[in-house]
Amino acid sequence: MNFNVRLKQLRQKHKLTQSELADILGLKPTAISNYESKRNEPSFDKLIALSKHFDVSCDYLLGVSDAYLPIGGEVLDKDIINFFNLYQQLDEKRSKELLSYADYLLYLQEKEKEKTDDNNDK
Repeated sequence: MNFNVRLKQLRQKHKLTQSELADILGLKPTAISNYESKRNEPSFDKLIALSKHFDVSCDYLLGVSDAYLPIGGEVLDKDIINFFNLYQQLDEKRSKELLSYADYLLYLQEKEKEKTDDNNDK
C-alpha cells in the first residue's frame, strides 16, 4: 500500500478533514490534498510529524511495513502482528466485543489455573 493511501486511511480513521490535519502539522490546507493525490510528498520532518501524530512508524506510512505500531526495538511475533491487523479492521462495536471476549478468556484461564493449583495442593 502506498503512502497516499495510508495517509488518507489514517486521517479518515481519526475523523480529520484535510484542512484539520494541515492545521495540526502547520501546513497550508492544500498540502494534505496534494499528499493524498500523489502531487507532492512530505519532507522528512513532516513525515516524522505525521507518524508521531498518528502513532505509527514511518515504515508503516511509507508502505515498507504492514506493522502499524512503532515497535521500539521489540520484536513482535508474526501472529501478534496479524492479530493486530485484523483488530484494526474491526468497527468500534466489534472491537469492544473482542476485548470483552478476551477478558472472558482470561477469566476462564485464571479459573483453570486456580483449579489446577487446588488439585496440586491436595
